[in-house]
Amino acid sequence: MPTQTDRLKELRDSAGPNEIPYISKSRVKKWLTCNEKFNFSYLKGYKEPETMYMRRGTAIHETFEDYYENAAAFVEENGRVPFLAEMVNLLPDSERWADYTEPYITNFLRFEASRALVAPTPEEWLPVAVEAEEWLEDPLGYGEEAIPWMGYADAIYPASAFLQIPEDDGVVIVDFKTGKTPDEKYRDEGIYLEGEYYAMLFASEWDVAGVAGYYPKAGELVISPLKAERRAKIRQIVHEMQAISGTDPGHLEINEQPLCYWGPGEGEKCPYYDMCASTWGEGLKHADEFKQLAESGYSNADLASHFGMDIGAVGYTKYKLRL
Repeated sequence: MPTQTDRLKELRDSAGPNEIPYISKSRVKKWLTCNEKFNFSYLKGYKEPETMYMRRGTAIHETFEDYYENAAAFVEENGRVPFLAEMVNLLPDSERWADYTEPYITNFLRFEASRALVAPTPEEWLPVAVEAEEWLEDPLGYGEEAIPWMGYADAIYPASAFLQIPEDDGVVIVDFKTGKTPDEKYRDEGIYLEGEYYAMLFASEWDVAGVAGYYPKAGELVISPLKAERRAKIRQIVHEMQAISGTDPGHLEINEQPLCYWGPGEGEKCPYYDMCASTWGEGLKHADEFKQLAESGYSNADLASHFGMDIGAVGYTKYKLRL
């Protein structure tokens, strides 16, 4: 993973109270997910605890980064794409990825082998950049008040290595995601929106033909051409961030949704749930009582009233508790 640049540290250290020092993909995504979660994370400065999923993501991303460094050296030395058996030898020390061999590393190597069958040349098989850093100073014309945009792209590939993109010119920006592949209905405001942010960020460096997410857990690549609607959404979000930067908003709007509280198990909730006004998870938080009342004949409206929940949260709670 990239180390923090001096500029990132300087911006963070010099930021005033409630000031947003820079825009990033994760900040845009968190604002879209829930304004109040953004508030807790980036204005109030509460830190989310590291999870096993974060540690896994870091290990896998670093493995892929080192793999591509070795792949570039292989192509330079041999003038060809490696065979699948040779790709295994391009991985770094197995102690770093052995716990994730199945399915993550195995599927990634298959992904690399499939790209090798499509890429016209060894050079077009290789990424043009890995963990590329870019900054935009004032893309929306705010002058001295502008919050700079920044980001690190996981991998940028020649478009000619992807059959899903009709153009052979330009590049495809790919984000590696170690979680579950999202349903298609969530992609436009999820993985594709994140990719669109990178496309805007890197527009002066490359002709971006498409954006994608690669999910090694399922071995799936989801890919999309650029869309003006997503860019408009990003501009809108940044305008909203600009409007509150340096102010004390107290609390922001809550987006009541499953990401507030998605299961009855330990850690299956937003890290800020217990300090937030969201009521989405009250049924899951009191699962035994919810079950008892539901099985005794309480209607959804009764349950919503009893737990102070949105009616939609009641249906979700029943689904999670298998009622």
